[in-house]
Amino acid sequence: MGHIRGAPWYGSRLTIGQAVALAPHNNATSLQTAAGMLGGVVWATNHADAGIFDPDEMDFAKVMEVAVPYLGDRVGVYSDWTPLPHRGTLCSEAVDAEDPWPFRNILVT
Repeated sequence: MGHIRGAPWYGSRLTIGQAVALAPHNNATSLQTAAGMLGGVVWATNHADAGIFDPDEMDFAKVMEVAVPYLGDRVGVYSDWTPLPHRGTLCSEAVDAEDPWPFRNILVT
């Protein structure tokens, strides 16, 4: 964030039609969530002797191998998002309106 090209966004653009075709009675959000959980469960099952571990210790490529068929198009784009819109509408806040990227503009208290 704060780069000349804007804020990066990487995610899944699964449509409701794609979600229902893959798993009836689901929507895109439920299927995207379940896909990541399914990948984690498969990884954990295949590494039952791993004990307690942090998700960062999991092989993300193996997790994604299971999840990707349920995610639809995966894209990475830059956006014009900043933390400033709608700040100070509910209560006054000390934000820097000239530069959106100082930490105080991102922190919500």
